[in-house]
Amino acid sequence: MRTRSLAALSTIVMTAALLAGCGSGGGGSSTDTYCKELKQAKSDFASLGSGTPDFSKFDAVIATFHKLAGDSPSAVHSDWKTLDTGLTTLQKDLKDAGISMKDLGPISQGQLPPGMTQNDLAALAPKLQAAFAKLDDPKFKSASDKIEKHAKSTCHVNLSTS
Repeated sequence: MRTRSLAALSTIVMTAALLAGCGSGGGGSSTDTYCKELKQAKSDFASLGSGTPDFSKFDAVIATFHKLAGDSPSAVHSDWKTLDTGLTTLQKDLKDAGISMKDLGPISQGQLPPGMTQNDLAALAPKLQAAFAKLDDPKFKSASDKIEKHAKSTCHVNLSTS
């Protein structure tokens, strides 16, 4: 369970880092605005791509993703919607399992969130695995790649985490 959870968390962090960096701008905003927000988002959310992401900030990051997905330029709008829908679904699945994104931090460090026992976590394992498995769909990687390519070509912003 721990290995799969860490792999799933890596997927979320990678998606979050890409999403966080892939700003807004469509919905009537200029390309200049899009690029400015893209650059700001990249620096604001760089910690999500770090070796120890701060999951306590993830709910706020997801709120930003929702805004960015709604404002994204037409060239990447459908890709943003794909990623945004995936994260929204994950957030709902975690809530249905009785856990939040900020609980993932302690879990990824081998700690239990407050009020959770090892048995509680073990009982949640199938729900967590099912929730994270949805992000394994190739459409999410494709959408992330398209957003990253667009960011680099349009705004000269490299969203690569390497």
